[in-house]
Amino acid sequence: MSENEKKSLKFLKRPAKPATPDSVKAKKAKEGNPAWFAPFVFTLMILGLLWIMVYYISQTLYPLGSGTPLDLGAGNIIVGFGLLMVGFAFLTRWK
Repeated sequence: MSENEKKSLKFLKRPAKPATPDSVKAKKAKEGNPAWFAPFVFTLMILGLLWIMVYYISQTLYPLGSGTPLDLGAGNIIVGFGLLMVGFAFLTRWK
């Protein structure tokens, strides 16, 4: 084998990655959640928990039970867990 053939059989080096501009790095560092995001998410989750707790503590009379004109009955559980799930769904977008 000649000297040139030996050189060509060696592994090729990976080309260097282009440097990321500082403006892009600064933009990525500043990205995050808006100021309203965390309070909104935690309010939804606490509201859902409180909805379910009030339903059980009031022995199905409130928040929309037999003590009110609009009787959801066991649908109150769906409302409470729905609020909790929406809060958790928003948490998947947390940065």
